[in-house]
Amino acid sequence: MTEHYDPGLLPRTYFKAPRVPFDFRALALAIMGFLVYWAGGLALSGMFWPSDLPDGATYSVSGGFLDWAFSLFGGVPYIGEQVYRLLTGALRLDPSISYADYGFWEILLGGAWFIGIWSFFALGIHRITTMRIARDEGLSIGEALRFSAKNWTTLLLAPVIIGGVIGLFFVCNMAAGFLIEIPGIGGILALILVPLAFVSTLLILLVGVGGVFGLPLIGAAAAWECNGSLDAISRAFSYLFARPLQYFWNFFLIFLFTGIILLVGGWFQFTFAKSIDAGGIWSTEHTLMLDPMSRDLSEGSDYSELEGDDIDTYKELDIKREDTDRRAPHISPPAMDIDTVGVVSWAYKLNALIFWLFLNLIWLGVSGYALYWLIGASTSVYADLRADVDGTGEDEVYVAEEDLDLDAVAEGGPAEEAAAAEAATEAPAEEPAAEADETPAPAPEAPADPAPEADEAGDGDTSKD
Repeated sequence: MTEHYDPGLLPRTYFKAPRVPFDFRALALAIMGFLVYWAGGLALSGMFWPSDLPDGATYSVSGGFLDWAFSLFGGVPYIGEQVYRLLTGALRLDPSISYADYGFWEILLGGAWFIGIWSFFALGIHRITTMRIARDEGLSIGEALRFSAKNWTTLLLAPVIIGGVIGLFFVCNMAAGFLIEIPGIGGILALILVPLAFVSTLLILLVGVGGVFGLPLIGAAAAWECNGSLDAISRAFSYLFARPLQYFWNFFLIFLFTGIILLVGGWFQFTFAKSIDAGGIWSTEHTLMLDPMSRDLSEGSDYSELEGDDIDTYKELDIKREDTDRRAPHISPPAMDIDTVGVVSWAYKLNALIFWLFLNLIWLGVSGYALYWLIGASTSVYADLRADVDGTGEDEVYVAEEDLDLDAVAEGGPAEEAAAAEAATEAPAEEPAAEADETPAPAPEAPADPAPEADEAGDGDTSKD
C-alpha cells in the first residue's frame, strides 16, 4: 500500500540563506551614513560637554547610547559578543565608555541621533537591495536618498509608536499599584487588578521584544511595501513571532558573517601596518605609529629599548596596549588618529598623514561593507519570511508611478526615461489615425437604374402589337 504524507505534518518553517547582491551605491550610502553619524556625534558631544569632566576622560553622547544598547544584548549567547564587535569595529565605540556615566536625557538624545540618522540611510540601502532582489534593477544614490526622504517618517514613527504602547501599559500598571494601596478596598481591587497587571506586563514584554528584534524587519517592510508605520510594525511582529526559529537562525548567520567581514578587515589593516613596519630600520617612529610595543618595563622588552625622544613620543601618542576591559577590541595603529601628525617629528609628519589617510580608508571600506551587508541581509530575510508566512513572491514590490521606468534610469539615465514617457503620451494620439486607415473604403456607386430602357422597350413592343 502506498504511503501518503499529510502536508500538515511537514515542518512549518524552511531555511533560505540571506543573499545580498553587491551594489557600490549601497556601500557608498553606508559609508556616507557613518560619516554623517560620526560628525554629528562629535557636534552633540561638544554641545553638551560637561564642565567638570576630568582631564583625559572620554565623553560621547552617541557612545553612551550604544553602550546601553549593547547591554540589552549582553546576555544573549554569541549574539552579544557579535553585537559588541559590530559596535566597536564598525561604529568605533570606545570600550572605556559606560552608559552608567550618562544621564537619561543624554542616552535619549544619543538614541534619537542614532535612530534618526541610521533609519534614513538604512532605508535607502534597504530600497537598493529590495530592487536588486525583486527586479534585478539598480537605483542611483539620488533616487535612494529621495526614497528615504519620502518614507523617512515611517521609520521615525515606529519607535515612537512602540514606546507609546509600552508606556500606556506601564501607566496602567502604575494605576493598578496606586489603587491596590488604598487601605481596605485595595485588597478587593487587587483580585482584579493584579491579574490585569500580569497581562499588561506580558504585553509590555512582547511589544518590547518585537520592537527591539523586529527593528531590522520594520525598515525592510518600509522598503518593500511603503504602507506606513503601523503596517510595517504589524508585518515585522507577525513574521518575527510566526517564525522565531527561522528569524534568529538567519540573524545568527548574519552576525557571524558580519564578524568575519570585520575580522578579515582587521587582518588586512594589521598586515598593511606590519609589512610596512617590517622595513623600517632608520627610525622607531614608524614602529610607534604603526605597530607599537606593549609597555613592558622589564629588561629586554621592546619598550625598555626606547630612548629619549622615542619615550616621549610613545607617551604623547597615549598608546594603550594593556586594556583590562574584558571586551577590549583589536588595537588600532596610533596613526589612525590625526593627532599623530602633530606628535611625530617634522621629518615624518608627511608619513604620518599618509598612514592616517590609508588606514582610515581601509577601515571605512571594511566597516561600510559590514554595515551595508548587515542591512541588506535583513532585507533578504524579510523577503524570505514574507514568502513563507504570506506566500508573497519576492518579485512583488511596491513601485510608485513616477518610478515605473527604472530600467531606463539604470541604463541611460533621465534622458531615456523622459523619452519613454514622451512615447507613452504620444501613443494614444496615433491610435485614431490607425483606426481610420483600417476603415474600409466606401463601396462604388451602383449603376443607373435600367428601368426606363425596359419601359421604352416595352412601349415599342406594344406599338408593334
